[in-house]
Amino acid sequence: MYERKLNKMNIPKIYIAGPMSGIPGNNWQAFFDKEKQLRAEGWDVINPAQLDKDNGMEPNESVDEYNYESCASRDIEALANCNGIYMLSGWQHSKGACWERALAKYWNIPRYYEIPRLDHHKKKA
Repeated sequence: MYERKLNKMNIPKIYIAGPMSGIPGNNWQAFFDKEKQLRAEGWDVINPAQLDKDNGMEPNESVDEYNYESCASRDIEALANCNGIYMLSGWQHSKGACWERALAKYWNIPRYYEIPRLDHHKKKA
């Protein structure tokens, strides 16, 4: 279905996932702020808000079912080529971010969280 083609350069690539629908401005500002931070930390960043903007969407535009499927397919392909996924706060309330996280887990892509999850750390004896 989706072939993983990892970056052959030494720059790790990370995908930002988080809630968009139902949040003012589709939460683009949170995505752009996180992209800036991750780039400063040395990541090559895939930002779905930027992908939407590049495809002519406006920040306050709602996504109909047809466009949602198109965006979802595009985002899955982008995620398949990443070395990590960054989960913005509130990701668990977004169906898109939930399936992106599930795919990352299935593909064994490391997951990073804006709000750390205790169940993702090994317990010390």
